[in-house]
This record gives sequence, C-alpha cells and structure tokens, in this order.
Amino acid sequence: MKSMTRRSFAALMATAALTVPLAGCSSGGGGAASSAGSNAGESGKQASATRTVDTDKGPVEIPADPQVIVSDYYLGELLAVDVKPVIASPYALNNPFLAGLCDGIEPLNTVSAETSLEMIAEKQPDLIITITEADYDKYAKIAPTVYVADGTRSDEDLFRYLASLVNREEAADAYIAEFNDKVDAVKDEMVSIVGDRTVSILEVWPQEIYVMGSHFARGGSILYDKWGLKAPAAIQGPMVEGDEAYEVISVEALPQYAGDFICYGVLDGADSAYVDDSQLWQNLPAVQAGRVMPYEQVAFMHRDPITLTNQLETFTDFFRAHGGSAA
Repeated sequence: MKSMTRRSFAALMATAALTVPLAGCSSGGGGAASSAGSNAGESGKQASATRTVDTDKGPVEIPADPQVIVSDYYLGELLAVDVKPVIASPYALNNPFLAGLCDGIEPLNTVSAETSLEMIAEKQPDLIITITEADYDKYAKIAPTVYVADGTRSDEDLFRYLASLVNREEAADAYIAEFNDKVDAVKDEMVSIVGDRTVSILEVWPQEIYVMGSHFARGGSILYDKWGLKAPAAIQGPMVEGDEAYEVISVEALPQYAGDFICYGVLDGADSAYVDDSQLWQNLPAVQAGRVMPYEQVAFMHRDPITLTNQLETFTDFFRAHGGSAA
C-alpha cells in the first residue's frame, strides 16, 4: 500500500494541472464573481503603491491593489471574494462547481513551459499566485510572485491568506462565517443519522483505489473535522488524526477500508469495472444497503470555498436520504 502526506502531494497536484483537459467553466451566467471586472480588465494598468507580504518564499513586495492577476492553481478562493484572474490553470477551470463564474478567464497554455511563460508575460500581470515552487523564479522575472505551498494551511487559513493578497479579508471572513453556519445548522442532524457508523471516501483510478481522510479534499474536512464523523480504523488513525493524505489499496483490502457509508468517485476516463464487478465490492454492507454516494471526481478533488459549499449540500442530501436506514 502506498501513502502520501499533504505536503508531499503538492508536486503531484502541480503536475496534474498540466494534464487535465479544460471543461466545466465555459458556461455563461453570472454570480457575483463573474461581474468582478476590476481584476480582469485594464491589463495595461499597473498599481503604483506597493506593500510587503509574508510568503512561503519569504517577504515579497506586491502591489497594494493588484489589478491583473494570474494564478496557476488557486481559483475558487479568488472567485469566492469576487476577484477574477485573467489567467488560471486548466486544472482549476475544469471544476464543474465553478461553472458560470469563469467567463473571460483564459486557461493557461500548458503545451510547454515556454508557451505558459509567454502567455503570462503578454498579460503584463502585476501579481502572480503559484502553487508550483519549481516555476517561482521564472514567474518572479515577469511580475511580483507569491508562492503558496499546498498542504501547509487549513482550508480556512488558505482562503484568508489568498484573500489578503487581493485586499478581500473581510469578504473571506464573511464567506467563512456563512459557510460554518451552514455546517453547524445540519451537524446534529448528520451525526444523528450516522450514529456510531463509519464513513469512508474511496476513489477509483486505473487499477488503483485511493482511500482518503480529512486532508485530501473530497469534502473530508467537512465529514471528519467539522461534523466529527468517524472513518474505519484503518483510515481514522493515519488519515484523520494523523497527517497521511491517502493510501492506495487493492480490491482485496476493501473490507478493511470501506465504511458503513461510502463516498465513491471514479477518475474521469477510468474503468471502474474491476471494483464494481468484484464480489468483494458487491458484498460490502454499504453497497448492499445502497449507502454509496457517487461523486464527480473532477469536482470533489478541489477544496476551495465554493467547492466546499457544494460538497456540503451534496453530503447533506445523501445522509438525509438514508436517515431511516438501519445500522
């Protein structure tokens, strides 16, 4: 079995950003974020006043009021505070939960490092936000660049930090407060429904089954951290109470990792038949009782505030549908 911590996953996520096809954010529509033109327009205007911020690369001087922003990973956090970058990664734009909010944002050209840098330079950004440490020096030659390491902050701290870079701290605090109110409003109900039973997150990739806890998106922070639901022991210790991001298991190990409720995703394009058609899967109590929640992997793999809000609604609907099921 393979496991990985949250921090060691950052490099893998950055690589994924170069390989995931663009979809999901091309639809029209609005939302407050789609009308936030102060950051998407007037690309020729550069802010004159500056301020120094603490970053994961040390102090960096950035515009006091950045107007033209590029982000090679973080997007939902910016959209949640009505800030729209001019360029974002295809990986982030692929999130269906952001559909209708991304009009006018150009997907980063990831054919090669050179094409990406050329595209960014053409926009004359005054702030670049990156998850990719290997690209930091290249980006910093174009514009002030803030490297934000993955896995070093909680979801809320990450959101607040990104919002602070664009002077939207109060908007982030308001969003977080509203989200936590929604979480708390249904917590007792969810805990009552689940009771002493366990919940697990399983995701099928080609010939690999990923098991996640509370550190690897997929809504795990809601299930385990905010609602306090329990995972099977094999998950609870290392991936909820510990710092492991995930484990890769075989079909034969499913009974050890499958909870009484299963949140079940399949990587786009992967054939899940080797799991779905197996006797071990079909004999799991959660499967036999219909307590399996399929989720769209391309959406649930993110952990920005907009995605978390949608995950919360999905989980709430799922557990309510099983409110009367016996243990």
